Amino acid sequence: MKKLTFRADGNAQIGMGHVMRCLALADMLKSEFSMQFAITEPDHSVRSLVEQAGLSVVTLPNSENQSFFLSQIHPEDIVVVDGYSFDETAQRSIRGRAKKLVFIDDLITGHQVADVVINHAGGVTSQDYDAEAYTQFCLGPYYALLRPEFLRSEGFGTFPDDGHIFVSLGGADSQNVSLTVLKAIQQVNAGLPVHLVLGPFHPNRPAIEAFQSQLTNLTILQNLTASQMVNEIQGCRLAITSCSTISYEVCAVNRPLIGIVTAENQDRLAGFLAEEKLALSVNFPTLLTRLTPVLALDQMLKLAIQSFTFSPEMIAQTVTNQGRFFDGRSPERFRKLFQELSA
Repeated sequence: MKKLTFRADGNAQIGMGHVMRCLALADMLKSEFSMQFAITEPDHSVRSLVEQAGLSVVTLPNSENQSFFLSQIHPEDIVVVDGYSFDETAQRSIRGRAKKLVFIDDLITGHQVADVVINHAGGVTSQDYDAEAYTQFCLGPYYALLRPEFLRSEGFGTFPDDGHIFVSLGGADSQNVSLTVLKAIQQVNAGLPVHLVLGPFHPNRPAIEAFQSQLTNLTILQNLTASQMVNEIQGCRLAITSCSTISYEVCAVNRPLIGIVTAENQDRLAGFLAEEKLALSVNFPTLLTRLTPVLALDQMLKLAIQSFTFSPEMIAQTVTNQGRFFDGRSPERFRKLFQELSA
């Protein structure tokens, strides 16, 4: 069987976005390839996640991991990389040893020499890139790197009016924005049902648990499977998430969304959510202090949550817009692409 090698890292410092995108793609292609995942000294939870997805793990050392990784590549391998260390030099080194190189990107910087560049952020075109003439591009939500549980061409039904508020700020949430969101909800109505999903590297779960006394219907969840995540999102009436892959998962399930930028690499995706009105509001915390009067993030979120109650027309338009971009068919597009690459 043809072989596919993934290369990405995930930990408390950088979060799990790179790993999760690779695993989503791996699941789409599992019937076509044997697969392995090269990752720098993963902790137990990350290793288990990769192995549960059916990939063998190649553990790379912290130092000299690029040269060690190159030694693992065979001439007939298709290599998929996702991360910010794969600049032109790294790409040339990998492509020189592999059959084909696929680069999953979200920054649009530097010169690209990969055979394929995937960027599922909306509003991106090939003209935004500096790349070789042979480079193919798979851009926008039609190439959404989501786990199969989130990809249903038949849809997920309408959102329940009496559902909970779903909150998820990504795999690491190093600034504990989750707590800020909970404070905003509490200021609106301390009795609202809230389901908070923490990532595996959340820095301060005790602070979240301590807040349960002020938000009495708060349910704290962690390390959910894809099916469990779908159920949580499907059952919500409003989602509040970071402007990362989790926001795309909400759009794919077709639920009202408030987005928050929690890292610089989310700016482009956040802009797309705002411009195409896929989210009810998108909050850029770095801009809040420039407003007059100065508003803190919890105050902006409070206003956004309150406006949700009084905006049925905006909600209807938002979920309609989501349906235009997320059709559930990215797996078949990727299978066709990789069949061509392996020919």
